[in-house]
Amino acid sequence: MTFQGRLVLLISGLVTLAVALVTILLAWTTHSAIQTRVEADGRGAATLLARSATLAREVPRDVEALLGDRLLSEATLAAHLVAVMEAGKAPVKAVTDRLKAVADGGGPDEIWVTDNRGRAYLHNIPGPDITFGPDARAQPRQAPYYGLLNRAPEKVVTDAATEGGKLMKFAGVAGVDKPRIVQVGADVRRLGDIARKAGVDGVMASLLAGGTVEGAWLLERDGRLAVHATGPSAGPLSERAVEAAKAAAASGETGLLREGDRLTAFAPVPAVAGQGAGIAVVRLPAEDLSSVVGRHVKIGVLVGLLVLAAGVYGAVRFARSQMAPIERLGEAVAAVEAGRFNPFTLNEAMERNDEMGRLARVFRSMALEASYREETLDAQLLMRTAELETRTEKLAAAEHLIEEEQRAARDVQANLLPQQLPAGRDSQFFGLLVPGPAVSGDFYDVIELDERHCLLVVAGVSGWGVPAAFLMLLVRGAIREAAARPGMTPAAILAAANDRLCGQSPFDGFATAFVALYDRETGMLSHSSAGNRAPCRIRADGSVLTLADAGGPALGVRKGIPYGEAVTRLEQEDTLFLCTEGVLRAVNAQREPFGEERLAAVLHQGRGLSARDRSELLLRAVEAHVGPGGQTGDIVCLTVRRLLPASELAPESEAAV
Repeated sequence: MTFQGRLVLLISGLVTLAVALVTILLAWTTHSAIQTRVEADGRGAATLLARSATLAREVPRDVEALLGDRLLSEATLAAHLVAVMEAGKAPVKAVTDRLKAVADGGGPDEIWVTDNRGRAYLHNIPGPDITFGPDARAQPRQAPYYGLLNRAPEKVVTDAATEGGKLMKFAGVAGVDKPRIVQVGADVRRLGDIARKAGVDGVMASLLAGGTVEGAWLLERDGRLAVHATGPSAGPLSERAVEAAKAAAASGETGLLREGDRLTAFAPVPAVAGQGAGIAVVRLPAEDLSSVVGRHVKIGVLVGLLVLAAGVYGAVRFARSQMAPIERLGEAVAAVEAGRFNPFTLNEAMERNDEMGRLARVFRSMALEASYREETLDAQLLMRTAELETRTEKLAAAEHLIEEEQRAARDVQANLLPQQLPAGRDSQFFGLLVPGPAVSGDFYDVIELDERHCLLVVAGVSGWGVPAAFLMLLVRGAIREAAARPGMTPAAILAAANDRLCGQSPFDGFATAFVALYDRETGMLSHSSAGNRAPCRIRADGSVLTLADAGGPALGVRKGIPYGEAVTRLEQEDTLFLCTEGVLRAVNAQREPFGEERLAAVLHQGRGLSARDRSELLLRAVEAHVGPGGQTGDIVCLTVRRLLPASELAPESEAAV
């Protein structure tokens, strides 16, 4: 037998033996390996989801606490800086310029320093001085810091709150040289981004996108569903799976449950900062292991046959290929001289472990060194160009999406307003809505219960865009559904609407509302408020009164809250004016809000005007205050003017009408 025949026989026997051994080994180990992997994947996915639920509560709270400590440090440094500069007789302008330089150089966004009477005569924000006072209603941001003038307490940190379209957090300390307030603030809008990134929604979406998870659920300890994300074939959790989840929550350990061809894993979620514990649940498809084993055996046999054929073919060509490396090197030398070198022509020679293989590797390295430099530069240029185009396309798509969202929100807000208000000789009704650049979902409504009674509604919702419009739809539907029930008072309507919103709203939002039941014949008005400002009553002589503040907190915050109620009577030619906070919070270029005083002054000027004219007069006043393009939120108002009741008209005049 020739050398080539013996080599072919040897290689064929070795390959056949290896394929047989590998196939037998796969048959014994595939079943347990796949089962172990699926169970490990299930436990890992459930544990990851549980950890994400815990981090969603811990991370934003810890970050805000650290930010508060930093702001206190910056406020203390600012207090010492002002004390040192004033001790050195530095003028006010020099101190102000230094504070601006500190803010522009990476310090806090806002710095306010007062004298011993609370007037902030040093600040880096352009505009008039602000006087800190103890009235929390008039100065919700400044009032908590008023006690620093008496060093009771010596430092204050307030929670982050939205101000002027920004999410701001403030901290303050008492003066180090004399009684004063030193307050600093920072824009912390990235706290919201941290909360979203640390949340469970992103983790659920990632698990589903990987294809190994059919569905993910986050349950309360009693088995109630909190958050879930499922694929098209997942289906709901079975009762058996819910009971197993409760057991895992009680034991505090991870668990597994096999149901047919599916595997469900559970991992407990501990309680954090007073928020209740729960259980994370993921479901993975577990195919029939015997079919998987059979499939792997078939694949092993097929691969073995292919390898055997390749081995025989390689053995036949081995002898013929002994001189191939020398021929390839000769061709490579000629190609380099002609500038047409192809490095892949030396692959076969480079794989050899003898002198010819080493020579081929050295030659290829030398030939590629120069060509790779030029190719690398060209590739980097193409990559940078492609990245720039991709980012430009993403930016354009994001802008278009934002525009579409705002357009959809405006359409929802406009379509839900009453198309026609009640008309008659006893009262005048007029409603006005001017949406802001980012629609916030404020609205008004007038519901005619019968020929004599109607329900007046003014409400504002939290948030912006489509979520705010959807929440507005829920609030309006909840109030209308409650009002349709016979014998419902304003307080009962708000309580029913609050219970429904707490159970149905998919957003972590809330709404303020004012509801009043108006008797058009007698002028009697029973009203209740859910966190909304009390409306104004403008008497016939022009005096402006504020109705009694009766009611309770905003809707959608906590279920089962009772609401109070008050009663008043509109006399002839009295006017009732209702609005949302967007009117009072409209600020001018100096960041001064429109406020209650300006509102009362404009309403007093409208003495004797109709409901429409009084509303339009107020709108012109607000527009003049904020200036062109200064409106940031929705402006909503509802005006009701009581005329001479129909029962007091002469019979002949009624017949003439």
